[in-house]
Amino acid sequence: MTIARRLVDSLSPGRLGFRIKSTVDRLRDLDFLVNVEMETVGLDPQLASRSSPSGNRWLRAALRALPISANDRIIDIGCGKGSAMRVMLAFPFSRIEGIELSPLIADTARHNFRRLRVPDERLRVHVADARDFDGLDEFNYIYLYNPFPSEIFKPFLQRVTASLDRRPRGLTIVYNNPICDEQIMSTGGFQKVLQLPAEWNNTILVYKSLSYQS
Repeated sequence: MTIARRLVDSLSPGRLGFRIKSTVDRLRDLDFLVNVEMETVGLDPQLASRSSPSGNRWLRAALRALPISANDRIIDIGCGKGSAMRVMLAFPFSRIEGIELSPLIADTARHNFRRLRVPDERLRVHVADARDFDGLDEFNYIYLYNPFPSEIFKPFLQRVTASLDRRPRGLTIVYNNPICDEQIMSTGGFQKVLQLPAEWNNTILVYKSLSYQS
């Protein structure tokens, strides 16, 4: 790549905006935007995808399309450093929680929200394996940004359906880069209600449990 081409790329609106946001975050002692490869935190990349931010205009647009109220609670599966949760704070969720497999990444997320002075009663980050997490009953929204491959998604989805069996309710799944769409639909318990664009030519799909009442 030529020097001129590198300069043009570095000044493109997307990259320039990212650089500005990264700089502002660093000045505020925040770290939401830097990607983390699983090997660098001692995790098997076959079990979890790279930690990367999804708290952007695409997620905001998807959440604006939903009837979110103060009665709603959302959990981010594979929350990373909390980028998506940061966006969720702008919506009237009464509770925002995330689970993250890496203790190191979870500590970064907690540090970020302490710096932003987000009260503990509004937001919490757990260190947990999605296959074992048993706290789903409290939530009626689930967010995922392609956090793991299909072999991990399957036992997680079993946790979701078991939660609905225990506590029937309207459950909304917001799935960014939905590589396991077929697995969700094969349960027979969900319907796709929205398809929205996401960055890098990805898609955000929104599902509602069939017990959902509009």
